[in-house]
This record gives sequence, C-alpha cells and structure tokens, in this order.
Amino acid sequence: MQAMIRIDEREYLLPPEREEAIMDLIASQVRAGGGFVEIVRTPDHVVNVLVSPGTNVSIETRRVEDLPSAPDEGLEGQRWKHSWLDPFDVL
Repeated sequence: MQAMIRIDEREYLLPPEREEAIMDLIASQVRAGGGFVEIVRTPDHVVNVLVSPGTNVSIETRRVEDLPSAPDEGLEGQRWKHSWLDPFDVL
C-alpha cells in the first residue's frame, strides 16, 4: 500500500503506515486553530506543513500494483525516480 497526502496544491508520498497518525495530528492542529504538522522525517530531511481550519487536506491510499507503471527515463535521459521524500506539484 502507498499513501499520498495532498495539502492545498502540493502532494507528498507518505512513509508506510503513517497515514493514520498524520490524520490524527492534522485533525488535532485544526481543532486547536492551526499549527505545524511533521509529515516526513529522515536523518537528513524533514517536511513540516502549516495546517489551519481553511487548509484543504486529503490522503489517498492505493495498492502499489494498482498504480500505473512509470518509465525509468526522466528528462534529458537521466534516471528519475520519485521518493516519498520528494514533493511534486499538482496542476
């Protein structure tokens, strides 16, 4: 299973099995009037987002085999793979 969180216009791949904890943190901060929520933490990377009652947040979970396969080749022939640490814009 792979979970993805969309906060306003940005999406982040979540670490495995963290969606429930993140939903609880977001709901708690919204009830308190707003605040920062840690989405991802690794030894060299931390993503915190500011949520408030007006923030649009959704979390989608899919089976990995249901996701369409992406080509390994990226721009200019370089290898390009998304990590759950990498945000990407949604249009």
